[in-house]
Amino acid sequence: MRVARVERKRNPGGPSTVLPSPGFALLNPGYGSLRAVATMTATLLLTATALAGPVLVYREGAYCPQDRPATAPRITAAQAIERGKALLPADFCGPTWYVSGCDFDPEWAFDTWRVFARQYKLVNGEKEYQGRDHSYVVLDAVGNCLANIPGT
Repeated sequence: MRVARVERKRNPGGPSTVLPSPGFALLNPGYGSLRAVATMTATLLLTATALAGPVLVYREGAYCPQDRPATAPRITAAQAIERGKALLPADFCGPTWYVSGCDFDPEWAFDTWRVFARQYKLVNGEKEYQGRDHSYVVLDAVGNCLANIPGT
């Protein structure tokens, strides 16, 4: 626990005055500074959250079909990548003036395939990823879409 430091100031020819230290106002809720700091912190957090915007998650429809029976054969990593490519928007991997292509990284976890797609731009023969978008496609063991999360 912190204890506020109290400074005493003597006025020549006058009574002594007790002044709280600068940190005292933050520790004592009776002073308005604590409320001001709390209000400012809450405002900044809410503003940042509001500006972040919603995260799109497709769980059905054209971007997340569930058209394979549960008895279908399990898919491989290569098949998961192909299925993930098919579920991305048509121009996601380019080629456009901003995107040359995509890299795909499949991961097997908890009986699902998670396919991470990351855009790149070829600059002087090397892949540049900065400022480009990425996406996750989560598939069950047979290739049905569980979630398609663009721009995560």
